[in-house]
Amino acid sequence: MSQLQLMAAEAALQKMLSDKHFSICTMDRIIDMLGIKPDKEAYSILSTLHCIDYNAMRRELIEALPDLIHRVLQSPSLEASRINIVESGNVLKLVRH
Repeated sequence: MSQLQLMAAEAALQKMLSDKHFSICTMDRIIDMLGIKPDKEAYSILSTLHCIDYNAMRRELIEALPDLIHRVLQSPSLEASRINIVESGNVLKLVRH
């Protein structure tokens, strides 16, 4: 996996999280680009959330998104433990520690 692929994946995740709703299409493009075989359970949950506004999700679901995303991407290069999704006003943001 190249640095450009990682930067593209992070930029795509950041855009998805700054939108009003979740998009499985973004995840699909990242999975395809990185050649990853996603965790089926996590992918199924995220797929169900396609086009659902973040503000319509329960707090517990919002808090589970980072883990679900990391399980789908299964890439140590994305440093899953260093990525956090936080609520800022009406949007979610990807924050790297």
